[in-house]
Amino acid sequence: MGRRPALVALAVVLIGCPAAGVARADTVTGTTFYVNDEAAGCSDTGPGTAAEPFCQIQPAADAAAPGDTVRIAGSAKSYAPVTIRSTGTADAPVTFTAATTGVTVAGPRPATAITFSGARYVDMAGVRAEAAGASAVVVEDSRHIAYRAASVQGNIGDGATALIAIDGSSSDISLTRLKVYRGSGPTAVSSAAGARNITLAGDTFDSGGVSAVGTTGIDFAGDTFRTVCGAISLTGGTSGSVENTVALPYGTTACSTTTADLTVDAASAPQVTADYNAFNPPSNGTDYDWAGTAYATTEAFRAGTGQGAHDLDQTDLPIPASGLPAEHSPLIDSADSGAPGELSTDVNGRPRIDDPLVTNSGTGTDDRGAAEFQDPFTVSGLRVGHGYIGVPTSAVAQLSNPWSDSLDGLTYTFDFADGTTVTSTTGSATHTYTQTTSGSGIEASVVVNRADGTRVGSADYWEQVSPLPDLTQTFGCWNVPSLPDTANCSYDTGFDPYPVSSDRITFGDGSAAVSVTASSDQVQHTYRAPGTYTVTRTVTDAGGRTVTVTHPAVVGAAFVGRGPVRLLDTRSGTGAPKRAVGAGGVVRLKVLGVGGVPSSGVTAVTLNVTDTGATASSYVSVYPDGTARPSASNLNFSAGQVNPNLVTVRVGTDGYVDLYNAHGKVNLVADLAGYYTTKPSGYDPYVTGLAPVTPTRVLDTRNGTGAPKGAVGPGSTTTFTLPKYARGEATVGAVLDVTVTGGTSSGYITVSCVGPARPTTSTLNYRAGQTASNLAVPCVGAGKLHIYNSAGHVQLIADLQGLYTNYQADGPDDPLAPAGRQFVATAPTRFLDTRTGLGASAKPLGANGTLTVKLTKVPAGATAVLVNLTGVAPTAATHLTAYGDGALPNVSNDNLTAGQSRPVLAVVPVGADGSIRIHNALGSVDVVADLEGYYG
Repeated sequence: MGRRPALVALAVVLIGCPAAGVARADTVTGTTFYVNDEAAGCSDTGPGTAAEPFCQIQPAADAAAPGDTVRIAGSAKSYAPVTIRSTGTADAPVTFTAATTGVTVAGPRPATAITFSGARYVDMAGVRAEAAGASAVVVEDSRHIAYRAASVQGNIGDGATALIAIDGSSSDISLTRLKVYRGSGPTAVSSAAGARNITLAGDTFDSGGVSAVGTTGIDFAGDTFRTVCGAISLTGGTSGSVENTVALPYGTTACSTTTADLTVDAASAPQVTADYNAFNPPSNGTDYDWAGTAYATTEAFRAGTGQGAHDLDQTDLPIPASGLPAEHSPLIDSADSGAPGELSTDVNGRPRIDDPLVTNSGTGTDDRGAAEFQDPFTVSGLRVGHGYIGVPTSAVAQLSNPWSDSLDGLTYTFDFADGTTVTSTTGSATHTYTQTTSGSGIEASVVVNRADGTRVGSADYWEQVSPLPDLTQTFGCWNVPSLPDTANCSYDTGFDPYPVSSDRITFGDGSAAVSVTASSDQVQHTYRAPGTYTVTRTVTDAGGRTVTVTHPAVVGAAFVGRGPVRLLDTRSGTGAPKRAVGAGGVVRLKVLGVGGVPSSGVTAVTLNVTDTGATASSYVSVYPDGTARPSASNLNFSAGQVNPNLVTVRVGTDGYVDLYNAHGKVNLVADLAGYYTTKPSGYDPYVTGLAPVTPTRVLDTRNGTGAPKGAVGPGSTTTFTLPKYARGEATVGAVLDVTVTGGTSSGYITVSCVGPARPTTSTLNYRAGQTASNLAVPCVGAGKLHIYNSAGHVQLIADLQGLYTNYQADGPDDPLAPAGRQFVATAPTRFLDTRTGLGASAKPLGANGTLTVKLTKVPAGATAVLVNLTGVAPTAATHLTAYGDGALPNVSNDNLTAGQSRPVLAVVPVGADGSIRIHNALGSVDVVADLEGYYG
């Protein structure tokens, strides 16, 4: 060769970990030659300096002397094949190193990429070798050669040629941390007879295995084989050791013959030791072939040879297809750290470390195989709150830390993708966006580093930034019959990117405000008195925004049906002295503690009041004892008539109600239909609320609606069924307007949920030929009702006005039943009188005319009102129909003969405009209406 180039640089001789067979002396330095075929001024005849590098490796190899280093730059192209004849010394080896990744040596088929020929003390690291049709790496007549930290790949085709071939005149050869890929064929590495001191450590082999014939001192340590036809074959008197090696099948390809993962012939067996290995052979292979005997398990191998005391096989674990151990694998921390040739780093240059989650079962902390299971501490994700303009949002790095590493010293660099970067030591950061995003958003990210600057990991998150939404909330209050004095209010704050700083609810009764913390929930409040209250919720967020909403809460009394039970009959002395009530006379009737009515907690009772034997035209007013008598009447009658009317009246504080007769003498009868209570009752199914329904005709024997067509006979019971929504367990009672017409004689009817037993009370009394009506509140059983007729033949009509339903209504037990509302009794108040112009024009209501009457005495949100409706002196037989809004229903409330004045109790739905409507069918009639209470 020509003169050596001048010394142009000094460098540390050796890079990376020491390799077997190459001595190290940190004090020896030499020339550094540079190779870079992409450099503009590269020349193979130049000095090989950094400024004027060689284009190829060969001139650098030819120029290198003991202690010199050849630095090879990465290239998009492959470097030409090279033959290394360099001769170093134990203290001054010749070093070839890849300056960057991407250094590949390859030639045209069938050229060998790298040949060590007659070389001494050479260390090559990071240089990839590729070949086709020939060995990729050949070592011939060479000593103290280290080839490491590289990949070797080739597709030879011929099964006899190895990808890496070592001849019999070579010795002290170290092949470490190599990734060897043989496209086909059984042999990846061959060592010929006569070779000495060969080390294969920390290598991975795909497809091909290693064959050594007559080799003295070949050591395998921490290798991983994925092979088709066996991993290691030692024959011809080979000596050495096989430790910490992992072997498993290469995919599903089967070998044409039965082979073993480890084959040692009889000539070699006395000179080879095997331990701490793990074998999973192919389905048609076996674990060992030792001295001519096959062993299918490690247990059999130990028993037959005394070797493999710590080996594992397919009965101990399935090795993953990648050959890499997973957490808790038996491969982890189970190797012999002192095995001949064992490296302190794995195939990827990572340290052999202790896994704290696995008990050490080897001689140290090394894992079996080429890859060491590393600390899984990493960045598993990044969570960023949705961005809103002007609102701080938080980003949090999510860590996966199974080994519970200390987090001290970690730094987190957050990039919010809008030009803002924040570094944190706490794993979180806050940022306020000022612009919205579009499409998929912007990619925020975090990078986590240790205190020494090494990287733990990174994660990203596609962030959307939206305009700030308005602060909104929903709020509503309701109650259930079982807790009639209690309002349940549910609330939900609409999405607010700001935290809520204040959330207060006031209940409108002077009680202290309640502060709530959940964004959605419900609260309960018990009121001391029935009525309608305004509940207010005010929410303020950290952005200074406030929103207030209100909702009415109606608390009152629940209805409990009782009876019919006769509480008063002046003809017999029941409930009062046995005598007719004279003009201006008052009957004090005790109702609390009588007839099934509790002695406390009752606000009102419902009575069916009947006059009989009147000596003069008169009226009766029913009102609470101890209060002033109202001007409104509940019952109007003429001498000699029998007239009933349903009455709901508040109970005096002493438990009595009063019945006042205006003129003449009259006997009074009162039958209990039920009572209203404010006392909580748990889940008593008989405690109900009123659910107004669209007025519906459910029975008319004139046309066959609900029952056979035709007048019913004396002593008969007619059974009819309510609509489907009233047939479940939640429906306990009904509100019916019942009418009789065309009777052939005087009689009475009784509405009941029990039939056909003859009742002892009446709902409606009638005279021959009379059309009469009354409101009834009977109990309901499975949606069925019964009407008993006492005498003669008569037509029956029934109009459904409402239902009394319990706590099961509108729930999973009875989803069809409408939920009932509580009753708030009021002092009887006249709000309509066409005779005086109260509530409407001062003139009778004409034929087919309708009055719309605004309910000024009823709070907003009431669903229905209880009204005593009176028709006065019609010019023709007619009927009045009271309803809320919409189309005129085909029902009637008050049936009148010409000249008759008659009151009836009516439950009337409140229209959406806060009004009720009253329709007159024929002639003209004055209309009077008195408010008795309302339903929330």
